[in-house]
Amino acid sequence: MSHTNRNFVIAYTLLVGLPLAGLAGVLKSGHSLRAPVAIEGTWKIDSTSLHTAGQSCEKAVSALAASSFLISQSGKTLTFTLQNAAQTSGDGSLDGTSVNVPLAVTDSAVQGCAAGQAVVLTGTIQPDSDPRSISGLIWVAECPACATIQFHAVRQPKAQRGGH
Repeated sequence: MSHTNRNFVIAYTLLVGLPLAGLAGVLKSGHSLRAPVAIEGTWKIDSTSLHTAGQSCEKAVSALAASSFLISQSGKTLTFTLQNAAQTSGDGSLDGTSVNVPLAVTDSAVQGCAAGQAVVLTGTIQPDSDPRSISGLIWVAECPACATIQFHAVRQPKAQRGGH
């Protein structure tokens, strides 16, 4: 084999063969990876699903829960924004079908032990339901006197573009 042909074979192997072998290794190692459940969008809490006993902190939590919320998602990281007067928001996480989000309450109307405390939303996603839904609990962190409130939320359909 001539010197030129040998250099061509070596260059071809390095520039084409090694990247293809690397790509095959990456594809094989990522074969078992699964994307997290997609929950991005606008969600509406079913007001008939809220159960409260009338304590002041429960009223504050149920007022937060009575609004719809927007979920922005990047992988397992979530940002919740409650669409209420205070635009309450929080960053949370998704672990399988479990959601956990501490919400920063900025509404000055929230009084009692709920004032200045984080409201925590935890739930389980039903990924096979149509439309997708979340069932879970909402409670005031660091307030043992406040009971938890059960909720059920349903993802709202995306708005049609162009009016058709």
